[in-house]
Amino acid sequence: MFVSMKMFWIVGLCLCAMTSSVHAAPVAKWEFSQEEQSQLLAVGGIHRDVPGPRPPEFPDFDLENTAVKLDGSGARYTFNDSGASSNFDFTNGDSITIEAWVKLDQMRDNENQYIIGKGRTGAEGFTRDNQNWALRVRGQKGKVAVSFLFATPRAAGADKTEEHWHRWTTNEGFDIKSGWHHVAVAYKFGEPESIRGWIDGKPLPGKWDMGGSTKSAPVVDDDAIWIGSALGGAPSNSFRGSLDLIAVHREILDDATISG
Repeated sequence: MFVSMKMFWIVGLCLCAMTSSVHAAPVAKWEFSQEEQSQLLAVGGIHRDVPGPRPPEFPDFDLENTAVKLDGSGARYTFNDSGASSNFDFTNGDSITIEAWVKLDQMRDNENQYIIGKGRTGAEGFTRDNQNWALRVRGQKGKVAVSFLFATPRAAGADKTEEHWHRWTTNEGFDIKSGWHHVAVAYKFGEPESIRGWIDGKPLPGKWDMGGSTKSAPVVDDDAIWIGSALGGAPSNSFRGSLDLIAVHREILDDATISG
């Protein structure tokens, strides 16, 4: 799982070159430390410097590791896309892994709370359902499952269907108010069988629903990246709890890397 040691700043954007013989650096990594130097814009009820994962339960973190807490009423961080073909734009043939540490305060069944996503902000000048990618948590049978979401372009005359939405959710989840958990998903666009999901380093099976699996390419545009909310800050999609160490990679990380 994502256990790199805490730095005393946030990496707002890390346009990456290969840094090791095994894995590239992430496209972006947000660490929510006390001395923040970030291009993230804070909106709404965000409480900084709350306790994050810490030893002895999480020995790879600093003793004073901090996180952020979001109030679930549209609180979010936003980050502007740099333009066409940016490192945050994903289409067929591109691989993505998204990971984060989460601590849920509240969750209802069938509710979808955003950890991070690109598009679907509700910003003027963009189509409504322009979700390029998103990592979310979903309420499922009293548990918190991990979910990946993206949209493909709407078919002509299909305005009232969900066929353009493609959602994959783990079958298992963790308990609400059960402390910190590491969650991750990985996917190669255009290859639905490539989807992977993990909770606390454990790979988990899941299933596609809504429009199901697809080999079609996702919607891609220059809409922003949001952490903690979507749809203009809709409370029903806003994260209620604490977040730490969010990272986006342009590759599929393996089980050993996620669990290590």
